[in-house]
Amino acid sequence: MNKKIHNLSLRGITGIFLGVFSLIFIFGIHLLLSQYASGSSGVSMLPISFFEILIFGISFLYILISYFTIVLINRRRRKKIYLSKWDFKAKKIRRFYLVLLLIGGIILYFIMAKGQIKLVIPASMILYGMAGILSNKRTFGATAILGFVFIILGILAIIFPNLAFYLWGFAFGVCHIVYGLIYFNYKR
Repeated sequence: MNKKIHNLSLRGITGIFLGVFSLIFIFGIHLLLSQYASGSSGVSMLPISFFEILIFGISFLYILISYFTIVLINRRRRKKIYLSKWDFKAKKIRRFYLVLLLIGGIILYFIMAKGQIKLVIPASMILYGMAGILSNKRTFGATAILGFVFIILGILAIIFPNLAFYLWGFAFGVCHIVYGLIYFNYKR
């Protein structure tokens, strides 16, 4: 029995779901931003402040849906192997991720407030990578490796800003799908 299966684990179907959902989200954000920049659709008629609120709302909705889906899938997995829903370890890791999410949100807000919009994608990948590395000792699997991959992709997004959306999609989409597939049938 593996007690490191906590309610925020990205093993198996959870990681696959998060990766697919991330690809859909990133494609949608990219589509909205390109339509806004091109001036060819109704989205481009929106004032910039309303458009920023729209992007923030979609991003917040993505985070909420991802979080609750991950928790529900892992709660079911924990129930199958007769682990309690929210033991001390699960509560501790949830608080850890909440603090990291708040710190990351504050950092990303100030990056945007300073007008450095091109750094939001790389910074989000680097912050997520750091969270993966820091949480490795509390989790099962290779979250540190996943974290290093995110940091490398974030640095590449700084160096090659034209590829930032593709690197973002690769990191949050493809890397989560691969991580989920690696641990899909892995028993420990």
